Amino acid sequence: METVAGDVTLTPGQATVITAQNVDGTVTFATSGPGVSENTLTSIAFAAAVGSDTAVKQADENRTAQATFTAPTAGGTYVVTITDGDGDTDSITLTVAAASSGGTGGTGGSLPATGGDAVPAAAIWLGAGAVGLGGIAVTAAVARRRAAANR
Repeated sequence: METVAGDVTLTPGQATVITAQNVDGTVTFATSGPGVSENTLTSIAFAAAVGSDTAVKQADENRTAQATFTAPTAGGTYVVTITDGDGDTDSITLTVAAASSGGTGGTGGSLPATGGDAVPAAAIWLGAGAVGLGGIAVTAAVARRRAAANR
């Protein structure tokens, strides 16, 4: 059995196709490590915990099977172990670069502020308008009660 990957050095979220050649029957691709969760071997996964995932593929008529590994956000080394229906095994090591800090502008290695926690001006004006309308409604109700009481 021989195993190759389209790219063995990845960035978080990047996918690479792993190809196992000279395999027979059902082929299992398995990996574990920080950020690995269900579907890491088939789609993007962004988990922080250490987990594991497997993908089961059928070897084609050329005795080849493929699975897509999508790099988790946690940087590090990930070993994908491949086992075919005859019990033959191989593995490939993939390296995921650590996620970048988002550029310059931050202090102490933190991400720069983007204003994501700020309240939009439209929401402030909407709230002020609702309070104003509420005040007008209360004033009108009090005025009606006084007018009805004076009759």
